[in-house]
Amino acid sequence: MTDQDFNNSQQQSLEAEYSPLDALPPNHVREGDHVVLVFADGRHIFAQALHRAKGKTPPVKIFKRSYSTHELIGLSYGTVLELTLNGLQALPDDQDLIPDYLEPSKNGEDNDEETEGEANQDSNEEDTSTLKRDNRHLLDTNTSQALGYQELQTMREQGTEGSVIVSKIIANSSTFDQKTDYSRHKYIVRKQIKYQPRCRLVKCTSASICTTLHLRDPKRVMNMREDTLAQILGYANISAGCQVLVLENCSGILTGALAQRMAGYGKILTVYSGQQPAWNEMLGKYNLSFAETNSIKWVHSGDVLGSGESEEALAASEAERIDRDKLEWPCLLQDHTRVYMKTMKTEKEKRNFLYKRAGRFARKLTRHTPTEGAEWLNAQQSDSLVIAANEFIEPLTECFRAVQQKALAINLRLSNTWAREYQILPGRTHPNMNMSQSGGFILTGVKLDPTHGSNELDEEVLKEIRAEIGGRRGKKTSKANESTNSNGESQARAAKRAKN
Repeated sequence: MTDQDFNNSQQQSLEAEYSPLDALPPNHVREGDHVVLVFADGRHIFAQALHRAKGKTPPVKIFKRSYSTHELIGLSYGTVLELTLNGLQALPDDQDLIPDYLEPSKNGEDNDEETEGEANQDSNEEDTSTLKRDNRHLLDTNTSQALGYQELQTMREQGTEGSVIVSKIIANSSTFDQKTDYSRHKYIVRKQIKYQPRCRLVKCTSASICTTLHLRDPKRVMNMREDTLAQILGYANISAGCQVLVLENCSGILTGALAQRMAGYGKILTVYSGQQPAWNEMLGKYNLSFAETNSIKWVHSGDVLGSGESEEALAASEAERIDRDKLEWPCLLQDHTRVYMKTMKTEKEKRNFLYKRAGRFARKLTRHTPTEGAEWLNAQQSDSLVIAANEFIEPLTECFRAVQQKALAINLRLSNTWAREYQILPGRTHPNMNMSQSGGFILTGVKLDPTHGSNELDEEVLKEIRAEIGGRRGKKTSKANESTNSNGESQARAAKRAKN
């Protein structure tokens, strides 16, 4: 065997062992990747790393100013960036969103050769001054700051560093020396967030994308928080290699989370009810690989649930679905609507009113009712886990009753979770005043197989189970009862075999 043959065989073995699904996602930003910029004040902004923005997504806009994103390419996730006039500047790894403020010395210079006695004297003076400082005599009259708005704007336009601006603001504040340590820290942090803005480069995952959309537009994701999304994935037991049927109205955030968690192994059947899927833009923010994108299969609702319905089934359905089917597009304006539009003064006001009206009717045309969800569950053949989520509890309650009456599933649970952020600081750990009340409601259950599954037990089977566990309430039976039970069990089994 020659050296060339040996190298060819070794290369073939390596190619056979290598799988593109086994490749780990990179820990740095590539060209075309979507990222999330997280600011210290809690804001989240989407951005896409591009060399050229022509014909693609424009540069990210922050504080009414556009910043180029080509500096993000090659940076590691978690890098802290500072907003400057020259663009987004990457900082060293030891920097944080809130920079450390170093108080300037009184003489304006750093005295490195300070004696131990002078240091102890300064510390004693600071301790006595801390005890004397109090906030009770401070009045918010907007007269304590010597710097004006125009001066601050001039420094920012000239490209003055944010740390220098913050130092000048503190130096020109007449009430800063009278505040306590806690008040000083809050004041410095507030000024640093405004005049020295920084952001962290965060990878687009299901949690970060859900958090960003929930902060920007909660209605777009049906008020779903990241903890609600995690519970849906956990209750559904999503893992690599499984097959999932998804019907969502959350702008594709659930489909992207499933594809990212399954990592290309398995199949995701996403049901849509329009002419074409409308969530490709949202799925692009997940930076899915070829295998993960290929695992998503788009299926029309008519192919899964059927488009034809009998007249009896239509008559038995609820009034909302009947009204929805009667609607025609475009919807004609009624008389009272025309009278109301005459009271509007400008054409812009009328146009905005019609846009809102069209959107309301479009949502009604495409909205599904809770009992329809129960009918779709009945059309499913195999047994599996079923998860339904909604921002309101009323639709899930109706679906719960419909599924329970038709005995379609077992272990039905309707749950709700709430989350509250806590401030973790030395001596100041407490829950925040503002919190998110609800992230939606979740209905979980196990779908029974229509052929072999049963939600009810026969009386004979119940008697056998009670006899095995020792009575109705777990009490031990006597020997005479045990003999009679054994005879009764044999007779019941014989009768059951005769029936079969």
